[in-house]
Amino acid sequence: MLKKIVASALLVCGVSAVAELKVTTTIYPLYSIVKEIGGKKVELNNLIPFGVEAHGFDPTPNDMVKLSKSDIFIVSSDAMEPWKDKIIHSLKIEDKVFDMSKYVKLREAEEEETHGHEHSKGDHKGENIDPHYWVSLNNYIIMTNTISKLIIEKDPQNKEYYEKNRENFLEKVNSLKLKYDISMQTCANKKILVNHDAFGYFADDYSVKQYSISGMTPESKPSAKQIAELIKIAKKEGINTVFFEEFASPKVAQTIAQEAHVKIDSLRPAENISAQENEQGIGYLHIMEENLNKLKFAMGCK
Repeated sequence: MLKKIVASALLVCGVSAVAELKVTTTIYPLYSIVKEIGGKKVELNNLIPFGVEAHGFDPTPNDMVKLSKSDIFIVSSDAMEPWKDKIIHSLKIEDKVFDMSKYVKLREAEEEETHGHEHSKGDHKGENIDPHYWVSLNNYIIMTNTISKLIIEKDPQNKEYYEKNRENFLEKVNSLKLKYDISMQTCANKKILVNHDAFGYFADDYSVKQYSISGMTPESKPSAKQIAELIKIAKKEGINTVFFEEFASPKVAQTIAQEAHVKIDSLRPAENISAQENEQGIGYLHIMEENLNKLKFAMGCK
């Protein structure tokens, strides 16, 4: 009887001794992958709250407290998070930082894509890159494999669990990518007018021309002259939809759509989701599939 009690006690101690891996991410696309791969084995925190526009985020003291307790801090890039270095140095957590931008295929932010918006070049610290690399499903696959490898290195005893989650998730990602690959071959007019330059990686993947209302950040407001130019472009290029974003003001997009006599709709770069969507299990793949359906209409794809 005593042996059974001791054995049970050891078993309980063994289970409780297995600490959860604590991971903090900066933006939702990173959070979404860690959530899928880590499952119940990872304690996950995202610095940017649900429903907050990622470009305008500033960390709080409470964020720093959470971050100080993390085993891994996954960031997206200097371009997206110009505030991160100050926090990293302050907390002395350089050895915990993992910069995803070093592992994906990056593209430069082209000045002509913003039709003269000066903020498109040099307004992000350190790099002249387009920070929205996760909008490419090719990059998202790289991100998934990279994060999976990172988590396994930090918690090898749960390797099989993480690998199984990765394979299940990649099956879904690749299935969606196939839908994109097939649909994008059938488009009649590969031109889109979007709220800000968040879809350049998608455009590069499928030879789509991206026009934008603002530059790399949705807060930048175009001039009356630039709005007039975009109205002309919409008419000339046969664009049938002006896209806005859910976490940014749609006013300029509405004006252009009204003057050009075309439809207005939302297209999401998946920089973030709402708290309600998170509770309902609506995530990156759902958003990207909705985007595909809207893009097919906008570009006349089958």
